[in-house]
Amino acid sequence: MKSLSARCLLCGKNYDVEEDHKDFQKLSKQEKAPTFICDYCSNKVRHESDDKRKEKKPM
Repeated sequence: MKSLSARCLLCGKNYDVEEDHKDFQKLSKQEKAPTFICDYCSNKVRHESDDKRKEKKPM
């Protein structure tokens, strides 16, 4: 199984992306160092944006 090393744009960690990853085709076509947003950062951003949309509780 093929794998390549890619860096997360938000946290900067290096990940070994396997061939069955959803973004593998896109990452393999990048000419420079492959970059993507990891699942952890993606979920973190989604959670923070959901919290911003919630109404504030009255005091």
